[in-house]
Amino acid sequence: MVRIRLENVFFNRNNVQILSNINLTIEDQEYLIIVGPTGAGKTSLIGLISGLYKPTSGKIFFDDEDITNLPPNERNCGVMFESYALFPHLNVLDNVSYARHMQTNDHTETYSIAEQILHLVRLSGREEALPSECSGGMQQRVALARSIMALSKGGVIILDEPFKALDAGLRQNLRREVKKIAKSKHLNLTTIHITNDMQEAMMGDKIVVLDEGKIRQIGTPEDVMYSPIDLFIANFFSTELNHFSGKILSIEEIPISGFKNKPLQKVIMQSEEGYILFAKTEKKFNIGDEVTFIIRSQYFKARHKKRVDKTNSIYGTIKRVKFMGAWLRLEIEAPYNIENLQILKKNQNENSNANTNKILKIEVPTTYITKHDFIVGQTVTAFYHSQYAIIFPKINDIDEILKVH
Repeated sequence: MVRIRLENVFFNRNNVQILSNINLTIEDQEYLIIVGPTGAGKTSLIGLISGLYKPTSGKIFFDDEDITNLPPNERNCGVMFESYALFPHLNVLDNVSYARHMQTNDHTETYSIAEQILHLVRLSGREEALPSECSGGMQQRVALARSIMALSKGGVIILDEPFKALDAGLRQNLRREVKKIAKSKHLNLTTIHITNDMQEAMMGDKIVVLDEGKIRQIGTPEDVMYSPIDLFIANFFSTELNHFSGKILSIEEIPISGFKNKPLQKVIMQSEEGYILFAKTEKKFNIGDEVTFIIRSQYFKARHKKRVDKTNSIYGTIKRVKFMGAWLRLEIEAPYNIENLQILKKNQNENSNANTNKILKIEVPTTYITKHDFIVGQTVTAFYHSQYAIIFPKINDIDEILKVH
């Protein structure tokens, strides 16, 4: 039973501030995911929790006990490193048992516990195999078993990008296995898992997003996907973003929504391009507010021909098609609404060569190909469901900001 709490934690190394004012609570038996760009401070954060590093200031608690200055071997914390770091000359059973052999003289009991853990990670019968005789997935499970073996019941396990070196199919299977093991009632583990794989991040109970040594957002997978607090978060969990800025024309209050089970506003906006777009949001806005709508590429759908019966629909011509395996990536050139184009020209030089087309980037499942053969030059309608739009107060120079990110 371990509940972890970090209070006002700062960490400097070589006179460089790595982490700044970290306040974080990880509940007992929670599966926490930590994500962030390279250099965000993820490895330093787990180093502080495991005791490999000491904070420059601030405190770390395990179950309300101050363990800030406690050495790693007294924290009941197991770490599974990205490289697995198995001993090549030891078989599976001895790799898993090694740490406990160093702590006790009861080697018979140690082997017995190790065999139980190997059964838990589905490696029974492979006790005598050397790491070189194991597949990548097996080595991953040996490393996981060894991390668990180092703990007493109810400890903390830290997984540092555990699936990074594995192929896509194996990653998918092992995600389910590791989550199941980590949530086992026999182990009572609190799990901290670092990853930069957005699909993998969705397996967590809670996600922490780090950037430049600071926590940008903490929330459930649904929170960070559907209610990102800023453009950085929205972009981080996306392959491509489509954005539209404009003014709110009307607002409808929705008392309770099945989508988020929260009171929402249905916001109708006219974009600068002249499109009429809808969104549902738990944020509060007023008629006349200038806002930016964000729609991720994977939340658009596409249909042949013009669909006047579809809300949130934009009509355009396919300019580029790229096959991405499970997805088909389309770039659609959509003309500005003619009435809004007239307004636009009033505010610009009449001879200006300003662009009067919007480029949409969308991704549709390749299963669409069986019904819709999308090719360059075809006209299509792109549309999205209003619950998938993200609304921010108007973001100026958004294209330049997204280039930086």
